[in-house]
Amino acid sequence: MFDRQQASAEYIKGLLAGSPMPRNQVAVISGLSNTYIRDLELGVIANVARDKLISLAVALNLDLGETDQMLNIFDRAPLSLQDIPIFLTTTEKGTITSAMLPVRDRYSLDLMMLSAERLPGRHVVVSSEPTVCLRAEGHRLYSERRLAQQHTIYGELVEAIGRERLRTMERNLAAHKVENYICRDCLEDYLSRCPDPVERQWRVRHLQNVRDFLGRYENWNLFLMNSCPTFSFVLKTPSPETGESDKLLITRLAPHRFQGRRTGKLTGFTTDNQVVIQNFKDELRGLQSTVLEQYLDREKLSDYLSELIAA
Repeated sequence: MFDRQQASAEYIKGLLAGSPMPRNQVAVISGLSNTYIRDLELGVIANVARDKLISLAVALNLDLGETDQMLNIFDRAPLSLQDIPIFLTTTEKGTITSAMLPVRDRYSLDLMMLSAERLPGRHVVVSSEPTVCLRAEGHRLYSERRLAQQHTIYGELVEAIGRERLRTMERNLAAHKVENYICRDCLEDYLSRCPDPVERQWRVRHLQNVRDFLGRYENWNLFLMNSCPTFSFVLKTPSPETGESDKLLITRLAPHRFQGRRTGKLTGFTTDNQVVIQNFKDELRGLQSTVLEQYLDREKLSDYLSELIAA
């Protein structure tokens, strides 16, 4: 075995040893076969395609700098804007597994979200702000500008994922309901407790998009609650014909309940473990009992959003 192949084999072994998932689950998420990943560990593949390396990096939860390191070890050029379509394609090949997979980077969570969103079926978002899918283009680039400074493709990558998530949601709305449950206090804090005037303008545009979707799509629903959820999470219930099980993505605590500086890079968890999912379905039923009835009328809800935007 050549020295470079030996080095790459040892590198892959180290990544898999440090992963919370066994090789077969890494294979499921990456869309690569278990045999192919095993061959990488053994160093028997001399020429590994760039798209396969990026898919593996996404499955292993590597950040963009670590992905560059993987590409270098396999004698490939660093990430560039031309690689963004490969990241999007990973969400078509892989799937969420039964493991409670920790997700570190925000863009990794977005890719997991997109993977679940691509499945047609009911989509439920419990959050402290409107779904990220409805942010105006450029909002993510501004809000995450410090992260964008850490890698040349980060900003364009998250914007590209955002565009694809919006297109995917619009396709899903043609036949399936998308429901967003938000604590009314959280929603009002989203604007009133934003000290950055530029960010606030982006958030105003975000709410304008929400109001627009209420008028455009009957299957798009926003429910305001008088109770703040313990967790922000997403439940995807795919149509039976897909053959897929329900998916859960747990993101973060509602911000006005527990304030504090984030430590580390942990962003959330993904799973299709049905025992865990059933607990979150029970939580959702409890939250639904706190929905404010005066805003079930779409016209009244739209008027409320207009008042919030104008305030």
